[in-house]
Amino acid sequence: MKLDRLKILNSFKDKKFKYGGYATLLTAFVLAILIIVNLVVGQIPFKIDLTENRLFSLSDQTDTILKNLDQEIQIIGLYKTGSEDKVFDEILQKYRRKNNNITVTYVDPVKNPTFSSKYTKDGTSLRDGSYIVESGDRFKVIDYYDLFNVRTDQYGNTRAESLALEERVTSAIQYVTAEELPVIYLLEGHMEEALPYDLRKKMELENYEIKNLSLLTEDEVPADASILMVIAPQRDMTDEEEEKIRKYLDAKGRAIFLMDIVEADMTNFDALFKSYGIALNKALTIEADRNHYFQHPTWLIPEMISHSIISPMKVNKMQVLTMGAQGIEILDMKKRSIEIEPLLVTSDDAWGRTDYTSTAPDKEEGDIDGPFNIAVAIADKTWDEKIGKYHETRMVVAGDAEFIDPRFASIGNADFILNSLNWLQDKQESISIRPKSLLSQYLNINAFQRLLFAGITVILIPLIILGAGLVMWLRRRHL
Repeated sequence: MKLDRLKILNSFKDKKFKYGGYATLLTAFVLAILIIVNLVVGQIPFKIDLTENRLFSLSDQTDTILKNLDQEIQIIGLYKTGSEDKVFDEILQKYRRKNNNITVTYVDPVKNPTFSSKYTKDGTSLRDGSYIVESGDRFKVIDYYDLFNVRTDQYGNTRAESLALEERVTSAIQYVTAEELPVIYLLEGHMEEALPYDLRKKMELENYEIKNLSLLTEDEVPADASILMVIAPQRDMTDEEEEKIRKYLDAKGRAIFLMDIVEADMTNFDALFKSYGIALNKALTIEADRNHYFQHPTWLIPEMISHSIISPMKVNKMQVLTMGAQGIEILDMKKRSIEIEPLLVTSDDAWGRTDYTSTAPDKEEGDIDGPFNIAVAIADKTWDEKIGKYHETRMVVAGDAEFIDPRFASIGNADFILNSLNWLQDKQESISIRPKSLLSQYLNINAFQRLLFAGITVILIPLIILGAGLVMWLRRRHL
């Protein structure tokens, strides 16, 4: 059959052909633009963290540390070739991009079996997935299991609750670049409570060295003391011990006191606190506001007052739980140089039981009306003529010590202690570098909502698409 050339030529002038050609050209043009844009965007080293818990973002505190870093830092990950953790690497590459002095490398411990000998003792080996942060002759090993905070449920099952990679790496960078490491001395000799293992480990991960101190045998608080820590003494200190602590505090000393209610007379502790403008009321705090206690009126969930110790906890929606706390009174008569700021405060409905052995459900005669300060921060600034500037004594005092129990660490209690220690050391940049939660929030919907969403996706949306296609087909028929 011969082709009708005239009919073919006329078909190119047909409206349907013109519209079809325009549509084809427009589609090709849009596809070309999309390909070009995709290639250009792929070359831009800019990424947006859209994860729920900002998992891939570094904190402002880390940014500040990296901005001021002028030493070369090497971060070494121990992984078999090709099995590097992509999530960890993405976070670590942010360190490298923030500061050119930081390098991130990986070593295969199988191919390099002797590599880890430099970083271990007693012939032990490093675990796969661990990291080494090194600068000059100083290094810090971060074990793989220290990169996570885990929780064990009542059935013995464990799961990763939060990612602590930034917290550990930034702390390690501070460790390897620090001129000297802070030392915390734990006062002993007064039946003090032991520092819980979990909290001790967290403090060590924050680069604190922890030592015990008996002022009955030592002539003074050691010169290398960064912080004096007193945990729940059950009996009073001697006059000589009080004098040694006063001397230490007067010389820009830093201390944290966690004080439980005790029956013993604590004359010297009371005198020391009074000289810094506070007094323990020695009454068991009972909370009448249901929103400020957990399960029992003596298990307080105090309000957190704005302070550099507390603010990051409020941002992260943390809470502190105290048990059997006593109130802290801020005295009217105190030195002008002393500034006292409440940290944890009860509601106005709280009251204090002076006879804390009583089991009566209601207030009794002699009980104290609230509200009460459960923890305070104290700063005493004095002018030093010799050096021509102010020097500052700092203290944190809490009317409870039981809240450092490891059972309550995940609530926010451990963060309160760590933030307090960092504030005492003027380490503001470390206060809010805390683990990133790995727990996801799930959207719960009822049966009606499920039916509604199913109808929209299965019936309504397909009908809209079908209707739009039908309208376009009918319009094109008449072209």
